[in-house]
Amino acid sequence: MSPPEDIHQPSTRGELTAKSIRQAIVRIERGRPKIVNSGRKLSIQSVAEEAGVSRATIHNNHPGLAERIREAGNKAIRVQRDEKNTELKELRAKYSALRQEHVHVRELNHDMASEMATLVMENQRLRAIVENNKVVGFPSKKFTLSEN
Repeated sequence: MSPPEDIHQPSTRGELTAKSIRQAIVRIERGRPKIVNSGRKLSIQSVAEEAGVSRATIHNNHPGLAERIREAGNKAIRVQRDEKNTELKELRAKYSALRQEHVHVRELNHDMASEMATLVMENQRLRAIVENNKVVGFPSKKFTLSEN
């Protein structure tokens, strides 16, 4: 029998670089990078800095990883856009409800102003009657409850 061959052959430089880039992508996606700021978004520049390679290395030697980075970045942008659209729809619905409430309150205010003007005119008419010397007031009858 021949001795078992070593299953783990030494990795090539390109394979080590690809592994380093993949690990950098995962660390940035999870918000736990070692080199770049944790709040930094996923981009080829941030991955290159995190992996310790140049952007050209990612673009030229690992186009599949470059595409993965771009897709992940686009996904983050789409998620952010969708969140903003949802927030905008909610604000529009809220604005519409407030606008309807405003119209209703204005109608109520208009009705109350009209009623107030009518009452003011009636009050003036009654005051004129009371203050007129030619008008004599009739005594009002007081009603009492009689016991049966």
